[in-house]
Amino acid sequence: MKFSPYMLNATQAAKFEKADQLQLAATFWRQASAVAVKPINQNWAEVRADRCDKSRTLDARSDAWAKKAKERQQRAEVTKANKRTAEALSKHINKTTSGEASA
Repeated sequence: MKFSPYMLNATQAAKFEKADQLQLAATFWRQASAVAVKPINQNWAEVRADRCDKSRTLDARSDAWAKKAKERQQRAEVTKANKRTAEALSKHINKTTSGEASA
């Protein structure tokens, strides 16, 4: 059985989507859209290509957000540690300057 150019491209696109290779999937969906004879197939391929693009960029943005969140958490931990050190130092200074430590 001979498949149409649309079907060949759509099949490849679906395989790449399942393999989570969304950039390649989007490319094949666009090719399928370009060779589609029926408007419904053309529309379907365009929608799938857009979905692949959006999913791919969402993954990238999510990774970037997670990295920034981790960096913020690390800075917050350093700030807390610095604050505890400053408080301990302040207590120590207050003790030594008030004469409590001279025993």
